[in-house]
Amino acid sequence: MGTYLFGDSGESLDPKFDALSSLLDAGTFARVEQLGVADGWRCLEVGGGGGSVANWLADVVAPSGHVTVTDIDVTRLEERDNVTVLEHDVVSNILPGNAFDLVHARLVLFHLPQRDAVLRKLRDSLRPGGWLVLDEFDCLPLEVLSAAPDDAKLIIRVKNALLTLLQHAGAELAWGARIERALLDAGLNDVSGSREVREWRGGSAGCRLLAATARLVRARLPLTDDEFDRYLELMASPETVVSSYAMCSAQGRR
Repeated sequence: MGTYLFGDSGESLDPKFDALSSLLDAGTFARVEQLGVADGWRCLEVGGGGGSVANWLADVVAPSGHVTVTDIDVTRLEERDNVTVLEHDVVSNILPGNAFDLVHARLVLFHLPQRDAVLRKLRDSLRPGGWLVLDEFDCLPLEVLSAAPDDAKLIIRVKNALLTLLQHAGAELAWGARIERALLDAGLNDVSGSREVREWRGGSAGCRLLAATARLVRARLPLTDDEFDRYLELMASPETVVSSYAMCSAQGRR
């Protein structure tokens, strides 16, 4: 499988998960709620990360529903009465078939060279009528909207270096742009999706995410210490405005 770029650092991942949660949870929750998730549903959360989605689902499907949450690193995930935590590699490990009313994965398949095979595996784990929901980035749009010229060049240099590292690790940078087509190709029905580009101002969850990911691969970025420090300052400064990566979501029913 591909190498998860942000999983081999000694630095805590918590700032990254906190930023992702702040940035994406509200949209994820709204999309899943529209599908009618309720008491009694059996849910699979793939790549549970910091646990915010699994914990929310556990509350929504209680008392008689259940959530299985998986990740290759489960240290930030907590067992609850209706939550099972599973250390699991979605590429190489099996999943139960016909088992779940909802399967959700956020920024997981993006990283995996085997994403199309994994998508079919997730489809097969759904009960008939069950929903598969994907939240993914299309990483190509990010542009600098407000910064001094030299600072803008630095931001773009860091962006390009990060995307090169991601690509070398097996990520598909524009995966978010094709997830609806991928769900259709997997034979799912009632497929729909959305795409959103926002403005991220320095200090926002989006810029905190950019800073956290850069910190995690600092040793591999072609920057001087002064340049890196300046980049972190820019990501914290309200004078900086960038257009976000495109946040793409899609769902389909088995």
